[in-house]
Amino acid sequence: MRWRRAPGQTVRVGRLDELVADVRAAFERVHREQFLADPVANPRLAVDVVDSAVVEDTPAVVLLTPWTVNGLAFPPDDRFPEALEIAGRRRPVFRITMQELGAFRSVNLPLDPAGLSGMAQARRLARSWAAPFQDAVAAARRDHAANADHGGT
Repeated sequence: MRWRRAPGQTVRVGRLDELVADVRAAFERVHREQFLADPVANPRLAVDVVDSAVVEDTPAVVLLTPWTVNGLAFPPDDRFPEALEIAGRRRPVFRITMQELGAFRSVNLPLDPAGLSGMAQARRLARSWAAPFQDAVAAARRDHAANADHGGT
């Protein structure tokens, strides 16, 4: 069975669902091992993937944790810019490698979870960044494809 998110964004359901489960498990481990008693972490929040999609050819998720909200991108060819323009602001992109997930890109989204009152509010606010993040990933992948078509990288 195939799932269609939007024109040009097709992925097998199991693959995206598996990625979401793997992201959640990996960051739950990070939470337990590094942030469980950290005062920067909001104890009212848990690790959750609040949105996921395949954008162009790249799985993209919005990850909510008790310490941050991030957009994660998993480009299939490991090519991605060093910054993304998200909602009118240029944001750095970090290349991260985790044993459970391999290499991926992470962008800090402008939402500080420290003062959030609970998961419902946190999910709602984190989801508000999904479309701007996905738009930025789509633009980056289109730029990469255009450069590759013209002999660039």
